[in-house]
Amino acid sequence: MMKRVYLLFSLVFLIPCSIVVAQTDAERAKAFILESKRLPVAERVDRAINTIENSTDDAVVAEAVTDLAQFWNDLDGKLVLIDDFLSKADKKSKSYRRAELAKARTLARLGQKAEAHAIFAKAIAEGREKALHFYHNSLWETGDYAKVAIDTYKRLAESAQDDPAKYEKERDFVGMFDSLRAMRAVFPQSVAIKEVYSQLNDSEIRPLAKPMAEVVCLSVDSRYTEALAALDNVQELIQSGKYTGPDETKNLPFLRAAVLFFEGRDFHAARNALREYLDLSADQIGRSLSRTSFFMAAMESSLEDSLKMIELTSFLVQGGYLTEQYITKSEFRRWELQGLLAHHQTALAFRGRWEESAPLSLQIMDEYPRTLAAANTALGLALYLSWHEKDTDGAERILNSLLAESPFDGVTPHALVALAKIAKERGEREKALPLLDEVFDRIGTLPYGPVLLIQTREQASWLKEEIQKE
Repeated sequence: MMKRVYLLFSLVFLIPCSIVVAQTDAERAKAFILESKRLPVAERVDRAINTIENSTDDAVVAEAVTDLAQFWNDLDGKLVLIDDFLSKADKKSKSYRRAELAKARTLARLGQKAEAHAIFAKAIAEGREKALHFYHNSLWETGDYAKVAIDTYKRLAESAQDDPAKYEKERDFVGMFDSLRAMRAVFPQSVAIKEVYSQLNDSEIRPLAKPMAEVVCLSVDSRYTEALAALDNVQELIQSGKYTGPDETKNLPFLRAAVLFFEGRDFHAARNALREYLDLSADQIGRSLSRTSFFMAAMESSLEDSLKMIELTSFLVQGGYLTEQYITKSEFRRWELQGLLAHHQTALAFRGRWEESAPLSLQIMDEYPRTLAAANTALGLALYLSWHEKDTDGAERILNSLLAESPFDGVTPHALVALAKIAKERGEREKALPLLDEVFDRIGTLPYGPVLLIQTREQASWLKEEIQKE
């Protein structure tokens, strides 16, 4: 059954991608990014440098600067080149503004965090494109997980009710889980309630902001009983009639659902809380499901979290929430729906429930190679074929297709490690080692970042050591 399913599945990788001629700024930038993603890092960096030094296309140069910021591990050389560019570029140009952010990121890597954060703060205050994205990525890169959470809280606590577009977007505090759970995974002795909650200020605009952030911090510290009691206190305050702040009605059941799912003890209560949240948000179900996906992303690749993930995603699947009959395309972009289905498929595969995950994989792969969800599913398929079916030839074809046709930066390092493992098993030492070197070029050698990236770095290091022993 499985091999027949995956035989059909593999036909997806025989369909070539069409090439679109870029015309607008956005299209030219996108074309540059896609072509760069297909290159080895050394060539990607050389292309970025050449573009910065010779191109007059502001939109393309801005993307070249972004590539340089992320991938060139020669920090001193990078800083010299960026400073030289800044001395010559038009200060009103997109590439100049992007180069300032690249400089800040480089300074942070060099340990000059005060200067770096000052640049980020100015850019964010001016509302520059990607400024907050660069800042948070820089904090992840340097292991400043607590600062990501604190900054996230600050922005949530300042979301005024009289600015509905800003206030309604991401106001539930679940976004703090991602960096704080990573902090606890990388620094097991860290305590969120001391290192983060103690640094938070009360909010005049949102009086319940700090109490809800306390719930998150207690949960991250595995103090779930206290977290739920704190939520009860917030609920009692609202029901007392004494509360006069913004309406937080939708946020409380969602936060309760997150706490209960992370605890993994009472899934019945967790599902009820999530159902209450979705019922309250029925008029904007697409956005509510997007937020649900956000805290699912904070779950780790572990047996324990995969069980929690299955309980959560099974509820959504069985309740019909992940169907286009329930959520229209106007409410929920197709790639987001595919992302939620991919969470479910990944959890099933992690638990070895391949017969259930296979049909779902085919559904997600309708979007290959365009979406990240489809690329992740393809990666999972390759790992299944290699480890379970011992079909390394089939796995290798899929992995090479991923690198050529769907080169998402978040997927490529994992595909390279998988290819290196296959090469090692075949005794192709000289083929495996360059693949692993490419992994380190892409993700660096710093012991920080998202947990999954850290795990991939550790796998690559172990694999390289084992090959060198042979």
